[in-house]
Amino acid sequence: MGRHGGGGEPVPTTRTGRLRAAVVRWLERLAIALGAGAAALAVLRWSGVSWTTTWWCVGGVALLVLVASALAATVPQPAPPSRPARTGRDAPHR
Repeated sequence: MGRHGGGGEPVPTTRTGRLRAAVVRWLERLAIALGAGAAALAVLRWSGVSWTTTWWCVGGVALLVLVASALAATVPQPAPPSRPARTGRDAPHR
């Protein structure tokens, strides 16, 4: 998710390929949100919370996870690391 989500296969160049990639991406996000909602449902029902409150919380959790995953996709990749300065035993002899 986010900046760690890069490095996958290249973006398809055809319109159908880009559309398919976008649909798959959103289906993955939706599956994660549904999993989080299911976990919240199990925990809230186990703890004895009423059904009305449980469904509101499950909806909130699922929506929050869906929005967070979409927002995390906008984080840019980190800059490549620069070479560390060589000191001590690693330094070249002069």
